Amino acid sequence: MRRTRDGGRPSQSPRGTSGRSRLRAVSSRVRAATLPVLGVCAVMLFFTSNLTPASASDLGGSNIPTAGAAPMPTQTLAASLVVLTVSDRDAFGVTDAPPPPPPPEPEPVVTSKNVAGSTNSNRASSGAGTIVNSGTGDIRWPFPGSVVLSSGFGPRSAPCAACSSMHMGLDMTPGGGTPIGAAAAGVVRTSGMHGQFGQYAVIDHVIDGQRVSTLYAHMQIGSSPLVAGQTVQVGELVGKVGRSGVATGEHLHFEVLLGGSTQVDPKAWLDANAGRTL
Repeated sequence: MRRTRDGGRPSQSPRGTSGRSRLRAVSSRVRAATLPVLGVCAVMLFFTSNLTPASASDLGGSNIPTAGAAPMPTQTLAASLVVLTVSDRDAFGVTDAPPPPPPPEPEPVVTSKNVAGSTNSNRASSGAGTIVNSGTGDIRWPFPGSVVLSSGFGPRSAPCAACSSMHMGLDMTPGGGTPIGAAAAGVVRTSGMHGQFGQYAVIDHVIDGQRVSTLYAHMQIGSSPLVAGQTVQVGELVGKVGRSGVATGEHLHFEVLLGGSTQVDPKAWLDANAGRTL
């Protein structure tokens, strides 16, 4: 406190009055600053109330939409249906029947032919059966008249264990002891015994300027009067039908050899040449 000059009672200091004034000024400033903040809070509260669910049940209940339950856009659904339809059609659906299988191709028809001149034709093998010949001409069958053929030229089922399955001659069965005549005039190459042919003979002929040989086998032992180098005439006795050597029955095994060594079908050769005049 200050004393007055006159020594009287000190006067009250203006300090207390200025402090209250300052307090009022600060309060005014605080209120002024608070009002904008409260306004911002009010605005935020307004927007927050509009963005939050209407009730607490919307937060945890079944009303919350999920990704699986989201509706499919119309264009996407239509595209899916189109793809499904095409897929069902290509995969042959229930209402689409698959096309019928193609008809099977016909199997090739194989026919068998007997080619003329073929050495592999087999009509048991080249012609079992019976033939009839006149018994005349410069070339003849070994037997005149009717002759039974039992096994032809070519492949066959072997009639015995030691017999050949490739028959290189023609078997004739006129009966045991039947005389055998020379098929043409010629010269005897050999006559005698053979392990397979038994009593046999080979005669060489010249026909149309070429050498042709004929072989006679399985004759009765000792029935052939021929000797090597002997000249014979067509139809001359060669021997008699027998079963010597490797044979299953009495028959004549007859062969034709072109050039003296190449075996050909005897029936085909006789069919083409028997009865000719040289």
